[in-house]
Amino acid sequence: MTVTTTAATIPVSERIFQALRRDIMTCRIPPGATLDAGSIAEEYKVSKTPVRDAMQRLAAEGLVTILPRSGYLVTPITFQAVHEILDMRAAIGPHIARQAARHATPAEIRRLRQIVQEYAGEMDLEQMQQVARRFHIAIARCSRNARMVALSESLFDQLERLLRFAIDFTVKVSEHSGEHTALVDAIEAGDGARAAGIEADHIRHSREFLIERLMTLGYLSGGEVELGVLQPGGAAE
Repeated sequence: MTVTTTAATIPVSERIFQALRRDIMTCRIPPGATLDAGSIAEEYKVSKTPVRDAMQRLAAEGLVTILPRSGYLVTPITFQAVHEILDMRAAIGPHIARQAARHATPAEIRRLRQIVQEYAGEMDLEQMQQVARRFHIAIARCSRNARMVALSESLFDQLERLLRFAIDFTVKVSEHSGEHTALVDAIEAGDGARAAGIEADHIRHSREFLIERLMTLGYLSGGEVELGVLQPGGAAE
């Protein structure tokens, strides 16, 4: 017998967690905002217990901070956090590409090419993020390293929040198609060194783009870059 899951069968704490997580990740609830368990419980017409359960899970993911006797704080996006996220992308991206060139199957190569085709034309930021996430997570799965997949998923979650916070414009992404096609070609050829190099270049260019946008929008100063808060050569999407 097939059991269909509906909203009514999902525990209320799970529904609250998913709704708040989505709003935090998309910055509908902005970084630094405070949340009150009583107000959320009233909105969902439940007691505070499932709200607290949801908040504990959000805190475990680093998305909120529990404030003693005064509610919850949506974790601010700090320059240190940006630095750490970009450094991690730079550290693991080329290695994942190299391993993918060793292990990718023909079926996985076909899937990667299908995703690359989605880059044709123009996309808004949300669409671009989702395609980029699927592409890079698919490459991570080709590496046959489950921990790398989990780490990549976590990094792209954090990048999504950062990009939505910092950037609000329509992005032309046709150039990504060429970069990603070259990466898939290298993976298909089993050329790990070339795949790693292409991914390292892509990450570096993306980082430079992100830093430029943060500076243009006033979230980051040239002095902070010069002082090493964010050095060129790390990562973005």
